[in-house]
Amino acid sequence: MNKDELRIRIIPEDGQVLIETHTNGIVKCKEVQEDALLDCIKNSAMRDYVNSGLLPSDCIHVKIHPNGNKEYCLWYPHLYADISYHETAYPNFPLPRLVFAFHADTEGKISGCRMGVIADERPTMETVMYRYPFSNVGGSMGTICIGRNALPQYKTPHALASLPIFLLSIPNGDHSFNALNNKLGMQYRDLLEHLKGKDPSYYYSDVLIPNEKTLKDFIGG
Repeated sequence: MNKDELRIRIIPEDGQVLIETHTNGIVKCKEVQEDALLDCIKNSAMRDYVNSGLLPSDCIHVKIHPNGNKEYCLWYPHLYADISYHETAYPNFPLPRLVFAFHADTEGKISGCRMGVIADERPTMETVMYRYPFSNVGGSMGTICIGRNALPQYKTPHALASLPIFLLSIPNGDHSFNALNNKLGMQYRDLLEHLKGKDPSYYYSDVLIPNEKTLKDFIGG
């Protein structure tokens, strides 16, 4: 037996729960009620909980690290956004279903932004994903290139709901664009001109190519 030890003894026949403490060779024993022991265990297990704060709308996943930093995944519920390519603005441009992932530290600083295209359905972990057909997004997990743009700092988690709109508003160039990422094989300018005015469902019938990933893969990024 160790020098200092606490031992719980349960005697089913007598319905007893005994707590023995061994400290510097001195043994003490105390009987406690079963409910008191259960409450003590539950309170001990919940002692180190972390409060997320009020989450942003359409948050579908959050991972909280012991140091307070968080990883979020947001579902973007809208199917249109104002985007631009070089000097051309495309207001209210149709989009497929998008998800965004990013890190936020305890001061609200954002890093590691990613974007992905998912099936046109309410997301689950098994929802299939597609190649992103435009630019500024690269790699197998959709890392967003923000160029020289400074990311906003968010004082509350709830305010993070506006981050996807900000990321979509970053001007698009040709960085990471590949015509092989759309079924039509179009170059970027031609693709944008072809898609403007289309219904968002057109992506799923004529444009998107599956990337053999699921939303679970994206979240685990």
